[in-house]
This record gives sequence, C-alpha cells and structure tokens, in this order.
Amino acid sequence: MLRKNIRSSVFVLLALAACTSKNNVKITGGIKEAENQKVYLEQLNVDQAVIIDSTKTDRYGHFTFKTATSLPTFYNVKIGPKEFITFIAEPEDHIELSGTLNGLSQNYWVDGSENSLWVKLLNFQLNNTHVMMDSLKKSFAALPAEATSERQKIAAAWDSIVNKQINFSKDFILKHAISPASYYALYQKFDQDNFILNPDNDLHSYKVVASSMKAMYPESQYTKAILNHLDQINKAIQNMKIKQLINNSEGSLPEIHLPNAQGDTIALSSLKGKYILLDFTVLNSKDGVGYIQEMKKIYNKFKNRGVQIYQVCLDPNKLAWQSLVKQLDINWICVWDPDGLKSRAAQMWNIQRVPANYIINPKFEIVGKNLAGQRLEDRLNDLLK
Repeated sequence: MLRKNIRSSVFVLLALAACTSKNNVKITGGIKEAENQKVYLEQLNVDQAVIIDSTKTDRYGHFTFKTATSLPTFYNVKIGPKEFITFIAEPEDHIELSGTLNGLSQNYWVDGSENSLWVKLLNFQLNNTHVMMDSLKKSFAALPAEATSERQKIAAAWDSIVNKQINFSKDFILKHAISPASYYALYQKFDQDNFILNPDNDLHSYKVVASSMKAMYPESQYTKAILNHLDQINKAIQNMKIKQLINNSEGSLPEIHLPNAQGDTIALSSLKGKYILLDFTVLNSKDGVGYIQEMKKIYNKFKNRGVQIYQVCLDPNKLAWQSLVKQLDINWICVWDPDGLKSRAAQMWNIQRVPANYIINPKFEIVGKNLAGQRLEDRLNDLLK
C-alpha cells in the first residue's frame, strides 16, 4: 500500500538548494565513436531532470563541463536520446569520464569520484538482473500452458534472481550508508512500477539511509527528501494501525491487505457495504483453470447485483500467478499472498484446504461458507432477494 501512495514526490533524485558562486567542479570526458556529438550536462531534480549546460565533442570525442555545487549532487552526462552516464559530483571534484558511445550507460569508466563508482556498481548489478529477468520472461512465454513443471522451474529461477537483487541492494546500503550512492540504491527499480526496495518489506533500509544522510549532509535536499519520505511512511503506518483498530471494533472478521497483479494493495474491508465472495485458491494447480471458469459463471451472474469477489491466491510463485491472471482474464479483485500455503491470512480465516470461500454480507458478517456450483448460486439468490 505504501509503495504507490507515498513515493510519488521522491523517486527522482533531488537538486541542491544552493550552490557556490564559482565553478568548483570540472567534468571532462573522452567517449569513443562520439566525435562531433552534442553533449548535455543534466542535473537530476526531485521532480524532473534539468539541463544546466551543453557542449559539443571534438573530433576525438572529448568534452569539458564546469559547474558549481556545495554538496554532493547527482548528474547525467547525455549524448543523444538514449546514451548517458549517471554520476555524483562534490565540491572541488575533477571527474573524468571515458567509454564507448554504444551502450554508454554500461560501457564507461569514471575517475575522480569514488561515490560515482558505487553508482556504476549499482547500475551494473541491476543491468545484469534485467538481462536475466528478460531471458526468463521469454522462456516462460514460449512454453505452452500445460508445461507446468517447466514453468514452475522458470518461476523459481525468477524468484531467486529477484531475491538476489533485493539482498544486494540491502547489503549495499548497509556497507555504504555514508555515501550518497545509498540514496540512489534506495530508489532503483525493477521496472517502471516496481521498486527493488519498498517500505512494506524494507523499512530498515529507509531508516539507515535517512539516518546516515542526516548525519553526513544535514543541509542537503537529498536528506530533507528522505526524511520527509520516512515521515510519510510512518504516518501511513500509523493511519493503517488506526484503521485496523476501527475495523476490528466494527466487526470480528480478520482484515486482509494484499497486492493485485498491478501491485496495488487492496483491503478486504474496502468492500464493506457490499456482498463479498471471499475466495482462497491456487491458480497454478491441476484444477485451477476449471475452477476459474466456474467462478466466472458466478461473477457474470451476480456482478451487477452488488456481489464482489475478493480472491486470495496462494500460488507459490508471483510470476506464474501474474501470468495466469492475464491468461485467464480474471476481472474481479484477485490478490496474491507471498507466503503461499503458509499464508497468515489463510490461517486467520481458518482455511484448511483450497479452494475455500466465505460469503460476507454488507454488515461484514459471514452468511455462507464453502459453497460451490448451484448451492452457491442458490445462497446468493436468497441473500439478494
């Protein structure tokens, strides 16, 4: 829940509030195959990247920039629409960049800035992760739906790669907490919508970065941003606890907060006031496809009569589950519990086997349990009279 609601203002790196009056940073570069190219120096701001200077390479691909800063600042040197180098500059730095134009963000070296080398390491590791994830996606998509065993192996490999990247980022932050590169690590992404670290699972990493940045650079805008972000996270956690207390005082049914295939966390209690068919199942099972077809019949008959389906999937692998949600064209609320068959939600709802379901009325009371087929239809019809 915290992932999308809190981060919108801090994902891009921050600019400084003040700069020194003189150009105290020098950036020189020599990029192979980049002769007579337009080069831009871009400062990475909190809400946008701002071009602060530009020049043109000579016939050897050489260029020079001078700029001013009073605290560590993140920059890009960009050549063309796609090629760039991200680095950190501090007062009195002379940073030397070298590399090859094609694939510059990976094919470069930096001298004169240890922090920039940490950024390079972070990008190198994430690029390797992206390459492996892309390869697995292609292999997974190429397999027929009935190749369950092969798909499960790929899905397990996917989880291993994801966990390795998460552990790398967390370990990097602990080892390099005093470097501004730890701030960069905190906001790296697997893709456009998914951060490697998130407040739900990695709050300790946020606290480490906030504490170290406050100690090292108390006046930096980076510090102010992470402290503000951490404050929003803490408020959101507190609001969630208050909401849970209210929900628990209104009824005795256990709450569920789990993400759907798009990564949005949805609370079971958000459906209060409607009839809810709370369903627990495993999509990637022998009878999964047939079960979903039966659920579709129920959904199509009752969706316009005020019945909502909240389906909790206990699949062991997220990638396989997401693929099946799309493949089976599931349009009701379908969420995933990363704990699988050890799901805390399933334990709280006393689920002994799957599939299993409850019917919950608008007062958030259980009015039916483990009904299927015609019995489920009859019970819903009785309730909706």
